Amino acid sequence: MSNDSRMSELRNELLADLAGTAERALIENEVPPAVAAIIASSVADHVADHWGGQMIYIPRDFQRKLAQIELEIFDAFTGANIPELSRKYEMTDSGLRRLITRVRAKLASSRHEQQLDMLEPPQDRSK
Repeated sequence: MSNDSRMSELRNELLADLAGTAERALIENEVPPAVAAIIASSVADHVADHWGGQMIYIPRDFQRKLAQIELEIFDAFTGANIPELSRKYEMTDSGLRRLITRVRAKLASSRHEQQLDMLEPPQDRSK
């Protein structure tokens, strides 16, 4: 496979992954599957049209992985206030539970990565 065709394949894979991720997130938040597919495709099309042709580096920045609203909801969560938070943030109870589970997983993953970084030997800067 030539380098050009591999890059083309990766670009298509990126947009397909973006659309698939958006569609799953919408369905998890109780958007009907047919509507979720249309919205997800629209998002991928927008990214391709708006950012197409650009050289973009995508950082693995933990802080961008959690939307501010997710952190706000997670910080307000006490374990016994799902109905109140559901009403306040206009979410279903099951959607809120999934959000809490997702934020917990992201925080645990981040802590694990930070612990691994601490185990790395310090770099010799005298060279």
